[in-house]
Amino acid sequence: MSNDAGKAHLETYLAQVQRHLNGLPDAEAREVIAELYSHVLDKVDGVLTPQRVEAAIAELGTPKEVARLNVTERVVAHLETHRSPLSVFWGVTRLAGLSLYGFFVFLVSFTCYGVALSLIVTAAVKPFLPDHAGLWWSDDPQFGHTMALGVEFPAPHGHELLGWWIMPIGVVGGVVIGWLAWRFGIVSVRHMRSVARRGRG
Repeated sequence: MSNDAGKAHLETYLAQVQRHLNGLPDAEAREVIAELYSHVLDKVDGVLTPQRVEAAIAELGTPKEVARLNVTERVVAHLETHRSPLSVFWGVTRLAGLSLYGFFVFLVSFTCYGVALSLIVTAAVKPFLPDHAGLWWSDDPQFGHTMALGVEFPAPHGHELLGWWIMPIGVVGGVVIGWLAWRFGIVSVRHMRSVARRGRG
């Protein structure tokens, strides 16, 4: 009876951990839960009394702390071998729901990558559609002054600010902003792992 109660307590704890593993694919989440279950069994020497289980999971930390650590560790491990901008952004996205800082990093990364892509696409399209691609400034009767960057159809009303300068500015600016977003993502993910480790300790 005591073992049944201890097992139920452990399963409840693991279910709570799993709810916070939404940044991982299902297969990886199941792997994390299996590793935690095995770890607790080793700690209690296979005797699942409520007291032993409680002591073992207290060492692990709260379900949210355990989930955050496991997700960040796996994201960082992936980024050590796959460091493309897409991989870094995907890693940031997986961590967005784990903390307020993670969500902030996602918003900054999403915005910067979006601006970088808009600059590069606008620069690439400008020679072929000069009247549709650029940085536009216009007076809108409803919204007042507006600024738009990109390729628009039909051709926007207003003044195109950069002309052909959008090509070098777009390419250089897009590459620089994209690189900064990439570096920011890598540093932020490593910082989140460090915070998660300290929280566990």
